Amino acid sequence: MTASLKQLRYFVTIAECGKVADASRLLHITQPALSAAVAQLESIWQTQLFIRHKAKGVTLTASGELLLKHSRQVLQQADSLDDYARVLNELVAGEIRIGCFSTLGPLFIPQLLKQAKEEYPALRIEVVESDLAQLEENLLNGQLELALSYGLGSNEHIHYDPLANCPPYVLLPESHELAQSESLSLKQLCKEPLVLLDLPHSGDYFLSLFKETGCQPEVAYRSRSFEMIRCVVASGLGFSLLNQRPRTNQAYNGGMVKMIPLKDSKAKSLQIVIAKHVDLKSSVRAEVVTKIMREIVGV
Repeated sequence: MTASLKQLRYFVTIAECGKVADASRLLHITQPALSAAVAQLESIWQTQLFIRHKAKGVTLTASGELLLKHSRQVLQQADSLDDYARVLNELVAGEIRIGCFSTLGPLFIPQLLKQAKEEYPALRIEVVESDLAQLEENLLNGQLELALSYGLGSNEHIHYDPLANCPPYVLLPESHELAQSESLSLKQLCKEPLVLLDLPHSGDYFLSLFKETGCQPEVAYRSRSFEMIRCVVASGLGFSLLNQRPRTNQAYNGGMVKMIPLKDSKAKSLQIVIAKHVDLKSSVRAEVVTKIMREIVGV
């Protein structure tokens, strides 16, 4: 006997909910029926998937953790087959869960959702915003099918499909004496207080730009929020380096900033990429989302 797709869905849902009762409500089946289905799956695979805790839910065993990842991949591949059948009727439908690097979301995700709704009304896109490390972890464990991110990662199990290059630029308060410059070098800014976007990988990237010039900036403020960085700079508390360019020079706090090109020839550009697991066959939904993202980001 082999495991059924229904049993795999039950297994994945319980693992994600952490409680059989919660999974039962979500799947609209009784708890005894759900427990029996999982027990049968454990019998088929001859392995224990969960440790049951009385009145405290369940936790995955080590084998359960490994089988959860592969079960998600099998379910995604099964969904891809459903997609293919729908494509035969010229219909892209269903749900896709994608990730997005937090600073890229406001710039591209609203347009993605708008265009997808217009072109593929039966397609539902769920977006999870996070930092690079969490996005890659979720791609590897099957919780995400795609992620819009920067190409700062180097995981051999993830494919990075480049969409656009984003050179770094200097962000200054509009009142700064250097704000009218056509371009600036890092050495000109080395003695200025730095407002650092300190997300995982991002902070290291920005500081590495200074190392290549031989100067060490003073980090005056750190934040994981893109718009917080802009507000701090707009308040005259320092300068920052960023890659994404909003279409306004006004920060949330009403202050004004200037975005000035960086003229250091060795300043490494960041690539915006679509990331996906190398072993996961792309669904039709994923191909559609990738196509739209190419159109949006490439503009």
